[in-house]
This record gives sequence, C-alpha cells and structure tokens, in this order.
Amino acid sequence: MKKGQLTFEIPPQFVDFQRRIKLSSLTDLILTASGYNADENGFGLRHLKKLNATWVLSRLALEMDYFPKQYEKITVETWVQEVHTANTIRNYRIYNEKGEVIGNSTSVWVMINVETRRPMDLRLLEGIAVFATNESSGIDRPFKLNAVESEIIDSFRVKYSDIDINQHVNTVHYLDWMVNIFTLEEHRRHTIHRVDMNFMNEVVYGDVISVHKEKEAENDYRFEIRTGETTACRGRIVISPLNPPKGDFGVV
Repeated sequence: MKKGQLTFEIPPQFVDFQRRIKLSSLTDLILTASGYNADENGFGLRHLKKLNATWVLSRLALEMDYFPKQYEKITVETWVQEVHTANTIRNYRIYNEKGEVIGNSTSVWVMINVETRRPMDLRLLEGIAVFATNESSGIDRPFKLNAVESEIIDSFRVKYSDIDINQHVNTVHYLDWMVNIFTLEEHRRHTIHRVDMNFMNEVVYGDVISVHKEKEAENDYRFEIRTGETTACRGRIVISPLNPPKGDFGVV
C-alpha cells in the first residue's frame, strides 16, 4: 500500500488542561501512522535491522486548522512523496470524524547506521523508490531556521523518560520543551497554526540542555535547544490569537 491510514480516538492522557490534544501527542500519532505504513511497505524499523540501520527525523513542518478534543476521532493519512539517495520526504494529512481535513504535515527522514550514527544510502533499501507518489502535502516544506541569540529561558538534564528506541531524545519531547516556554495565559488565548523543526544533533541521556526563545515577528517565535555550545534543534511556532478567549479554546 503506497498510502496508509490509521484512525485514533484521543484519550484523556493525550490532552491538555483545555481538553485539546497536545502538540506532542498529535505528533506522536502522525509518526505512529508513518511507522505502520513503512512496515506495511517493507521499509519499517523491523526491516532496517538487517542493515543495522534506523530512521531519524531530520525536519518537520505541521499546519493545523483545528486541534481535536478528548474522545474525538481523527484519521491520519500518510505517504512517501519522494525518495533520494540521502533522504526521503514523507507527508501526512489529518481528518476529523466528518472526513474534513484539519491539518497537513511534511517531513524529511534520513536512514543512519545505529553504531556509527552516520547517514546511509537509501538505495540500500531495495524497492523503496516505487513507493514515491510525487504527491505534495499541500503546505510549504520545513523552513531552514536561523540561530537564536537569546539568553537561556530554561535548562534541565535529560532523563530516562526522554529517551527512545534510538537511544536519543524523542521528537515529541523537543515540542514539549518548546510549548512549555509559553505561559498558561498565552496558551489560553492562542492556538498553534504552524510548527517547523530542524533536528541537527542528537541529545542523549544525561545531557544538560538549554532552551532559547526569541520573537521573530508578531505571533511568530523561534526556539533553539542546545547541549553546551552545540545546537541540537531549532524550532519555530506560529500562533494565532483566539478572539475572544473563552471556554476550552487555546494552544495545545
């Protein structure tokens, strides 16, 4: 199957104080869908074991019109757009229970050797190129983000629960670290419209990370996550004001 679809019901543990799915939880679901689709098509993690390889996310962009609430059902559709020697472009489309599109996402993936941590040639994955659809996500590809020069906003040590199967910090934790910089009142009065992520260097157990934030323009914020002087990740969050803020609306 070139395209894959998975339907999820949003559980209580995936939502925030306003009962809307958290950005990290939503990202977790779309990445879950891509994992199943890759497995179905013969180039998932279980298939990469024979090459001593794994997938790592290099860049991600997500645009949302609406963040679903607790117990709502969403369907995530995913497909490979392009396959190159160094990376592959994978896209996502998110539907509500009525079949309406509520979000789109696009991502860049790299295959690395699990021991050397160096990129591998995707031509080693025999047959992967036939799954390229050339179908766009409908949104701009992840932007290349510039360095953030602000002072440290937050700092802490990476712990056991931050680490995934690749023995580095999982994608979703970077998103949590970024949205945690906003106050509850900012979350209550705004919703996230677009997110861009550039993953640059791995963060592992025991590393001390620092989070930096600066305002690029109205409702447009840039982030940088570092370990010492090394940049691990750069991010961008564009928010939209909710007018008026009432009920359980807000950033997730």
